[in-house]
Amino acid sequence: MNENIRILVVDDEIINLENIRHYLMKQGYSLQVAENGYVAIELMDNHLFDLVITDLKMEGIDGCQVMEYSKQKMPDAEVIIMTGYATVNSAVEAMARGAYYYLPKPIKLHELKALIDRALEKNMLRREVSELKQQIMAKKGVTQFVGHNKDILKLKDDITTFSQLDCNVLIIGETGTGKELVARTVHELSSRSNKRFMPINCAALSEELVLNELFGHEKDAYTGASQIHRGLFETVNGGVILLDEIGEMPLIMQAKMLRVLQEKKLYRIGGTKEIPVDFRALAATNRNLEEEVMHKRFRQDLYYRLNIATLHIPPLRHRKEDIQLLVYHFLGKYPTADNHVKTISSDAMQMLQNYDYPGNVRELENIIERALAICRGPTIETSHLPQNLGSSPQENYPQDSKGSEQAAKSLHENERDYILRILKSVDGNKTKASKLMGIDRVSLWRKLNKYKEEGLDIDLLFRQ
Repeated sequence: MNENIRILVVDDEIINLENIRHYLMKQGYSLQVAENGYVAIELMDNHLFDLVITDLKMEGIDGCQVMEYSKQKMPDAEVIIMTGYATVNSAVEAMARGAYYYLPKPIKLHELKALIDRALEKNMLRREVSELKQQIMAKKGVTQFVGHNKDILKLKDDITTFSQLDCNVLIIGETGTGKELVARTVHELSSRSNKRFMPINCAALSEELVLNELFGHEKDAYTGASQIHRGLFETVNGGVILLDEIGEMPLIMQAKMLRVLQEKKLYRIGGTKEIPVDFRALAATNRNLEEEVMHKRFRQDLYYRLNIATLHIPPLRHRKEDIQLLVYHFLGKYPTADNHVKTISSDAMQMLQNYDYPGNVRELENIIERALAICRGPTIETSHLPQNLGSSPQENYPQDSKGSEQAAKSLHENERDYILRILKSVDGNKTKASKLMGIDRVSLWRKLNKYKEEGLDIDLLFRQ
C-alpha cells in the first residue's frame, strides 16, 4: 500500500536527508529527495506528491517557500516542517500558513512515521470526501474541467450558478477549449436535465438547411416536401438547444432566430399557424461578438438577447499551471497497449509546459493520446512528442496578453492563424486538417471561404 504514497523530502543537511530516505524506503514508501529548495521546486514541477517533508531553514529557497509552492501546485498535499529548536516559533508560524505539523530536530524517526501516518490519513479522508463529491458531480459533468486556475474555478462556479437560472447563456472560447462540454454541463445541472440536449452547428449548414432543420416545414411547402417535418425547436420539447458557432449564422437567419427567442413561437416553412415552442437557448462562439456587432456582421439585439449570462473559457496558454494536472489526467484516461501506467520525463513535461497550444486542451489531449500509442517503455520522453512542440511559444501566441499587440488579436484572428498553420502542416489537405482540429470538413470549408471574403489569398499561402 505504502508504495502508492508519494513523498518528497527536502533538507540541505545531507546526513539527515539520507537517514530519512533510508528509513522511509524500508517502510515501503515511494519517495524522492531534494538537497535544497531549488531541486524541490523542479521536482514538484514534474511530479505530484501526497506529502512534502521539508526543513525550514535552508539557503536560497526556504521551507516556507517550498510549502507555498507545494500548496500552489498540489493543494491536497500535506506539508510537514522540520526545524531546529531555535526556530520553533517560525515553525508555528508556518503551521498557521498551512503546514500540517512541525518536528523539531534532531528527528526521531518513529515520531516522523507516526506523523506521516496521521497526515496521510487526513489526506485520505479529504480525498474520500472529494471523490464522493466528484462522483455526484461527475454525473453532471463539472469534474471534467480539470485545473486549479482561478479562471477555471470561476468557470465552474458560474456554470453551477447559471445552470439554475434557465436563461440564455453565451459561451465564449477558442477552438478546442470545450465549449460544447460547457453547454452540456449547463444542461445536465439544470432543471431541464431530463429533457433533450440538441447541438446545432450553425456553420455546417446552409441558410436553407438551417431554416428547415430549426423551423421545420409543412406538407407541400416545396418540391419534395411530401409530409410535415417538425423542426428542432419543436422536437426539443422543453430541452436545451446549443447554437454552436453562432457567429457564423447569416444575418437573415439571425433575424428569425431573434423572433423565436423573444416570443417562443414560430411558423413552419409554408405554414400559417403559429406554433408555441419551449426550449432554452445556449450559444457558443470563438468570435468576438461585440466586434462583429460593431462591424454590422452580427445583430446587436440578438447579441443582447443571447448575452443574458456569459461563460468565458480561458485558453490553455493562460492557465499553464494546470498543464501538469491535465497531463496526468489524460495519462490515466487512455489505456495503453501493454496495460501499464505511463509516467513522463522531466524534459517531456517541460516541453509540454513551454508550448502555447493554439488548439487548447483538445490539442494537449491529442498529444498525450498519441504519445501513449507510440511509447513502448514506462516513460514518455521528448521523442514521443510532436516536433513542433519544441518551437518558441511566441511563434503561436504570446504568454502575456497585456501590452502585446498580438495578444490583443480577436478570437477570430487567433482561430484563423491556428487553422492556417494546421492546414499548412498537412499541405492543404482539408480532410486531414479537420480531423486534427476536431471539426467537420464543411465547417472548415465555410471558415476558409470567410477568410477569402476578408481578403486572404489561401491558395497563395500554400504555394509559399
